Amino acid sequence: MGPFVPDIISNELNLIVALIIGFFFGFILEQAGFSSSRKLAGLFYGYDFTVLRVFFTAGVTAMIGIILLSYLGIVDWDMLYINPTFLYSAIIGGVIMGVGFIIGGYCPGTSFAGASIGKIDAIVFIIGGILGVFVFAELYPYFKDIYVGSDYGELRIDKFFKVNPGIIAFGFTVMAFVAFIITSKIENKVNKISTNEKKFFELPENKPLLVGFVFIAVSLILTFLPTREVYLQNKVERIARNNEIKHINPLEVAFRIVDEDNSLMVVDLRDRSDKRYKTIPGSKNIPFDELFLKDNQNFIKKSPKTIVFVDNQGTLSLKAVAFANEIGNHRTFALQGGLNSFWEQFKKKPQEIDKNDLHQTAYLNFITTAPEKLQILETKYSRDTQDADTKPKKKSGGC
Repeated sequence: MGPFVPDIISNELNLIVALIIGFFFGFILEQAGFSSSRKLAGLFYGYDFTVLRVFFTAGVTAMIGIILLSYLGIVDWDMLYINPTFLYSAIIGGVIMGVGFIIGGYCPGTSFAGASIGKIDAIVFIIGGILGVFVFAELYPYFKDIYVGSDYGELRIDKFFKVNPGIIAFGFTVMAFVAFIITSKIENKVNKISTNEKKFFELPENKPLLVGFVFIAVSLILTFLPTREVYLQNKVERIARNNEIKHINPLEVAFRIVDEDNSLMVVDLRDRSDKRYKTIPGSKNIPFDELFLKDNQNFIKKSPKTIVFVDNQGTLSLKAVAFANEIGNHRTFALQGGLNSFWEQFKKKPQEIDKNDLHQTAYLNFITTAPEKLQILETKYSRDTQDADTKPKKKSGGC
């Protein structure tokens, strides 16, 4: 339920919806025969590949669904929690899981489906799983180095190979399609079932075949679709080139910051690791690459304050204002000349002024005293505290 909370499903409704989905999930598992250890073990003996087909179908459906929902802006998959990849744990755990699957005929989920209808072997399997968890927990200090060894973090294939996720979806779908055909032939051979080759393209015998072609066609289309982030960035760049972006004078920003104007918010677009230049006190750090995350989009769209986007030269600010205008917030400005211009203005003091000119006198007095006041405000606002609250938390969910 993670991707749809709290935008579509409220936090209060989340557990109820999850309970309903869990009920139907268990019901479907049982109806599909997954409560039978013989059916599940059939995968390893070649007489029943239902498990493989179900997992492949679920994977292909979820992959295509997530990509489409992401492209439409409904789901921000960059905010989905991905289990960290520990290579040693994955290999060793996979071997243990596979051996346990062959011997017991169940995986953790299907064992509960079997136990729910009174299967004794499923109940024994669950008891064994609980004992295994207890043993692992007690011996964890001895396994820790192996367990967390070879940490690849939140690994995603498309980012690892730097390709469009649609290409991965297409490859995975083709692989599933080929696997379905091969496993069907193996099943027929092991179970000694003869097939009529003349009916290969006839219905209703080959409805799954046509469904497979539909999935391949859809996944092929996805290879030509840019990711939501790339789509938005390209659109923003076009808008920034073709439209006049509103700017705000560095002096006005400095005055309002010193005056602690609560109606103004400064958003620093630089990467968090860029500490070469000072930022404006009280600014909120949202790196430009994270500007397109759904949580940040909602923050910018719904903010009641006037937003000033800043970066070193002011180039990213132009795109950020164009993006904010595109999603409906027209109370945004780009800092003229960027942060370099903001801090440089305090170094360019006029050599001579007309003391009878109140405007010149006030200007000199402000740029002389402002740096000290800004330093005080910098301590007060503490950028580290600001940074800790800016990166959106990923939504977890699933099994």
